[in-house]
Amino acid sequence: MWILLFALGLLLAELELNTFQIALVFALFVFSRVFASLNLWIILSSLVLCYALMVLTALLFLLWVKHGRLLHFCLMSVCGLVAVFTREEAYVLFPASLLIWALLPKYWKLWRRALIAALCLLAITAIHFFLRLIFVPEAPSPKFTIDALQMILLSIKSSWIPGGYNTRGFDDGLLANLWIGFLVLLLILFARIGRPIKVWQTAGVCCLGCLFCSPAIAVAHSYGLALPTLAFMTAISIAIMEVYRQTQLMGGSDKRRQYALVSFVALGLIVGIGGGLRRSMYVAESLHENCALRILFDASFVFDLYDRPTTVPEKRKEAARLRLAAAGIATRGDLRTLQKNCIQYNAAEYIQNRQSRTAPFLPKYDYWSY
Repeated sequence: MWILLFALGLLLAELELNTFQIALVFALFVFSRVFASLNLWIILSSLVLCYALMVLTALLFLLWVKHGRLLHFCLMSVCGLVAVFTREEAYVLFPASLLIWALLPKYWKLWRRALIAALCLLAITAIHFFLRLIFVPEAPSPKFTIDALQMILLSIKSSWIPGGYNTRGFDDGLLANLWIGFLVLLLILFARIGRPIKVWQTAGVCCLGCLFCSPAIAVAHSYGLALPTLAFMTAISIAIMEVYRQTQLMGGSDKRRQYALVSFVALGLIVGIGGGLRRSMYVAESLHENCALRILFDASFVFDLYDRPTTVPEKRKEAARLRLAAAGIATRGDLRTLQKNCIQYNAAEYIQNRQSRTAPFLPKYDYWSY
């Protein structure tokens, strides 16, 4: 994870964001539901690796376009190759690299280098795609349906909100609506006083975030929104800095506008970071060893409830059996009883269990919630 954040910082610096903007992106991302979902579940290490390699590929792509050194091109190709062969999310590297290049007008004259690098990434993706068709014919494929489109839209909406799109309770709903209101007012200010080049770059970064949500057309995961979230948080940081600079130029010696803007931005960031931190606590709750939904998920592997046998080592299975037995789940009958209770949602019992967490309980949000 630290490699991902370090590479992200280098990429944002190469994209000419200042220190404040980079810190803003990091704050909104680290204190978000997506970061907690990605960081707290250890089996997602391959996804974190893929994200880190994708960010490094984008960074090396820009360095290649800027300097034209063969070393940057070779390292970009290697990172792109490993990323694509790690996870299919890296299929978007080809269009993403061209979109990043298009956001930087000073690099437009170096279009030949950008095209060569992008075609290299396209070739890597094509090779992996054909090998996947040959050796993994049952792998998930894109579904061009209304449901798939709705999942992409849900992924986009969830990526904009640090605390997640789906909310329960008055407090969470209020924080989400306040954050949306902050974004709407920021958009109005940015559209009115922002320079065309900054508007263009912000719109391009938003398109980049939508592009990173496109893997949901095959398989949608609520934890797979790290790159879309980073893209949208980058767009927010660009808009905030541009509005502040233009307000500073327009206000002259009158500091009241600047103070009002700083207060507005500070309150909006407090709402966003607070909502994300609050939701992160619920993500950690959903991964507690006595969480009923986690017990059901783990038991599916321990009791071999899938059509094909799982590849979990026997020692880990035995450790899981002991943990489930301590929670009162020793047989498949106990598992069916727990599943029935989860469906019926015995509120009084589960609320009490959730407070103590000494017995199976239902979390406020399940781990896969958007």
